[in-house]
Amino acid sequence: MQSIARFFTACILAASSAVSALADQSAAILLYHRFGEDDYPSTNIRLEQFDAQIKMMQESGYHFMKLGDLVAHLKANKSVPERTVVITVDDAYKSVALEAWPRLKRAGIPMTLFVATDAVDNATSNYMNWDDVRRLKAEGVEIGHHSASHLHMIDAGVKAAVEDVRKASARFKAELGSVPPLIAYPYGEYNLELRKAMIAEGFEAAFAQVSGPAAIWSDPFSLPRFPVNERYGEMDRFKLISQAMALPVSDVAPLEPVLAEDRNPPVFGFTLDESVRGASTLACYPSHMREPAELIRLDGNRVEVRFEQPFPKGRARINCTLPAGGGRWYWHGQFFYIPGGELD
Repeated sequence: MQSIARFFTACILAASSAVSALADQSAAILLYHRFGEDDYPSTNIRLEQFDAQIKMMQESGYHFMKLGDLVAHLKANKSVPERTVVITVDDAYKSVALEAWPRLKRAGIPMTLFVATDAVDNATSNYMNWDDVRRLKAEGVEIGHHSASHLHMIDAGVKAAVEDVRKASARFKAELGSVPPLIAYPYGEYNLELRKAMIAEGFEAAFAQVSGPAAIWSDPFSLPRFPVNERYGEMDRFKLISQAMALPVSDVAPLEPVLAEDRNPPVFGFTLDESVRGASTLACYPSHMREPAELIRLDGNRVEVRFEQPFPKGRARINCTLPAGGGRWYWHGQFFYIPGGELD
């Protein structure tokens, strides 16, 4: 009986070690926009929600990193502590300086702010001005690049997108003395051409806007971030995403996120790492369907996703999740873009 007990104990410890080994290879990057601006629920987080999120993370032993430090770790295949979270904010709304940063600063939580320079140049009542940005930078906020006009890069084309990025780079150089090495695609929209262009511009990493943790196997020029707003900021979901672990996958296809009409719906698939247990519980949820997609399991842990219904025009996504044990979930998200939709 003792030998059997020792066997099961060894199995449990081995399983726990496997989860820990995977957990410290990824981190949840959270994406916010507005704070306490309740007239804009799709991009806002209510202050009581944000306060509760900070309190929960502090009490639950989360580890916090600057985004640039996380990128360096991931690109060097260097592990990070479990439950590592990075706070990022897009667009430099005034409420970031007035509400978000004071709370994060008091809590000792770093923040990365992606700035679109045209809005800051115009300095309307809703946006920071350059003095605000300089003050936050002096207080330890990491500043990121978010283009000049916050244009839809895919529809504008690579030439126009690069011109807009260079315009912003010049403004950063003039106002802050240097160009941020990290860029967030406006609206999270990118394709392979834009990815290549951002590498050519000398950026160290680029960020999308699709749910999923960033891992050492992630493409550094399409790193995912979990959007957080009023609807997706309630505590149950926040715990789910902030503790998520990146699903270990390789050979993801298709690489090009822009879907032509004759490739919509796409043949989407990936290969699961052999360390993943319980793959039979994997489920993938396309953004345009009410039920999970059909999964086809091939030899060698290959999973392909089939859905007959094409994505509607505009931004789309698919989220694949799998229980990881201990109340945590593996997560892999994929962004797609179907030309011809209305721009917002």
